[in-house]
Amino acid sequence: MPGTAAQHGKDNTPPDRGAKVLRYFSTFLFVVALLSCLALAFTSFDAVRMAIFGADGQATVVDMRTDTYRTVRTYGSGSGTVLDARLRTDYYVTYKFNADGQEYQRERRVSEAFYRDLSADETIAVRYLPGTPEENHIDKKCISWSIIVPALIAVFFFGTGYLFHRVAKIAAKNSAAAQPISAD
Repeated sequence: MPGTAAQHGKDNTPPDRGAKVLRYFSTFLFVVALLSCLALAFTSFDAVRMAIFGADGQATVVDMRTDTYRTVRTYGSGSGTVLDARLRTDYYVTYKFNADGQEYQRERRVSEAFYRDLSADETIAVRYLPGTPEENHIDKKCISWSIIVPALIAVFFFGTGYLFHRVAKIAAKNSAAAQPISAD
């Protein structure tokens, strides 16, 4: 007894090749999202600990310095070589603070905007881990971006993988419905 096209598609009708490719691609995207989550766990572990368990304190700026250097890149080979030379500046702040009854001093590379807002002997906020004040941060942008960027990448790949998974299901269903029913 012949069934409807929808019933026939639920039996053992193989989905068309396009739906199969979409299904494989969605699986690939889910794997990339999972790997992104693992990268998030490993790369931002300290930042997450700092955000959750960190204590706030006050630090005094001891020194400020810049390090300017030239980066050179060459593209091409032979007579078609293009040379790209740029100056790059890194910004450093040395600060000291008291925690757990001891004084700590540290030099950190910071963003240009953070550096420009400082002056020597200025008091700034420091965030450190109680029990291990050697782990500390003064530029809050560094902490938040190391958590946000990998999380957004993982969300993007999970969402895209889910979208492709749904499209593959719809394509397989439509392909099965479009196949002619043979009378046995």
